[in-house]
Amino acid sequence: MRIGLFGGSFDPPHRGHVALARLAAERMGLGRVLFAPVGVQPLKRDRPQASFTDRVAMTRLALSGEKGMELSLIDAPRADGRPNYTIDTVRTLKAGLAPGDELFCLMGADSFLSISKWYRSSDLLVACDFIVASRPGFDLSRVAAALPPNISVASSAAQEGDNLVLSLRNPGRRESRLYLLPDLSEQASASGIRESLHHGVESRGELDAAVAAYIRKNGLYKEGQAF
Repeated sequence: MRIGLFGGSFDPPHRGHVALARLAAERMGLGRVLFAPVGVQPLKRDRPQASFTDRVAMTRLALSGEKGMELSLIDAPRADGRPNYTIDTVRTLKAGLAPGDELFCLMGADSFLSISKWYRSSDLLVACDFIVASRPGFDLSRVAAALPPNISVASSAAQEGDNLVLSLRNPGRRESRLYLLPDLSEQASASGIRESLHHGVESRGELDAAVAAYIRKNGLYKEGQAF
C-alpha cells in the first residue's frame, strides 16, 4: 500500500489541507493519508498557537467522512521536550511498514520552499519520496532551487501524467523521487484564517463547518489572544 504522511501545525486544519490530501491520493494512488499534527515544530517554536489537544480535535473533525484519511498522533509532544523532527517521524513510520508498503511525505509547495532549513534535510529528502502540491501559476523551478546544496537533481524533470517528477540524489548516490502536482485549486491559508478570526471575521468556507463550530465554542484565535 502507498501511504502518505501529511505533517503540520494544522492551526487550524482547513479545506486546503484536505484538498491537497485528496489530490495526492487520487494522482498517486495513496491508500492512506496520515494527518499528523505536530507537537513542537522546530521552525515555529516561538509562535503561539492553539494547543495540541485543540489541533488534534479540529483535525479529527476535519477528516470526518474522508475516505482513506486518518488522524495520527505520531508527532505528539515528546516527553523530553525536544522538537518533533520529520526525519525521526519518517524513520519510525518506515520501521513499522509492511513489506511492499511505500511511504510518501506530503506538503504544499510553500512549505517545501523552507526545506533546506529543516533538521537533517539532506537525509530526509532521500529517506522517502515526496509529493509537493502547488496552486496553478506557481513557479515550479523554485522547488528545485529550494533544495539543500548537497542534494542534486539527478535528471531533468519528467512528465508522468499530470505530474512532474524530479529524481533527487545525495552525495552517497542514494536517490528518491519528488512528485510535483501543479494544479491544487484550494486557496485557503491557515495564517489568513487565524488573522481573520483574531479580528472577529468568520471564515468564508475555508473551514469545515464542524471545525468552525469547535473554534467558536472554545474561543480560539479571538481578539486579545496572540496568534
